[in-house]
Amino acid sequence: MNHLPRALQGRRGRLALRLVSLLTAMVGLIDLLAAMTPALPERMALLEELFPLEVRVGARLFGAFASFLLFSLAFHLLRRKRQAWQLTCLLLSASIVSHLLTGLDVEESLASGGLLLLLLWMRPLFTAGSDRPSVVQGVRVLVLAVLFTLAYGSLGFYLLDRHDAVNFNGVEAIGQTLAMFFGDDATGLVPLTPHGRHFAGSIQLIGVATIG
Repeated sequence: MNHLPRALQGRRGRLALRLVSLLTAMVGLIDLLAAMTPALPERMALLEELFPLEVRVGARLFGAFASFLLFSLAFHLLRRKRQAWQLTCLLLSASIVSHLLTGLDVEESLASGGLLLLLLWMRPLFTAGSDRPSVVQGVRVLVLAVLFTLAYGSLGFYLLDRHDAVNFNGVEAIGQTLAMFFGDDATGLVPLTPHGRHFAGSIQLIGVATIG
């Protein structure tokens, strides 16, 4: 323990691990909400002048996928996994840029940057090696991927009903997500805005990517 900063030794170190795990999950939630909601009109107008549509849509999709990974990595950070620390730092670095490309979300970028600095300071705590792959571990991640995709689509349709011709309640949002995930659009979704169209098209891609 002598190689650790005094503030990370003993009980304080365990509390720091719990805090950084919680903050990682919270940043993942911020990334998820940012990926679902459109940028402020004045910020979007500036982004449209600076970056092509493909870049902005790609940044939004990355934010959604990064949020799933951050949720998964939060648990492994609590277990002091070195590889989880490395991946989290990499994702947070990319998220800083992604938030700016998505909607000039300086506030979200600062949250990712602050957590990144905290993780860099806590680097000596993350010394554990990776677990050997197992069927149980794979099933756990698969279930998390399915639940994440369902939450991503359902929350998006529920919160963004003004971007579609159909106003969804909670149950209808879940049903629409399942219908689109399995390649059907029987509920008659009609996006009214570019953001609505891009969000609808992202559901299957996010599902395939997270489950993959």
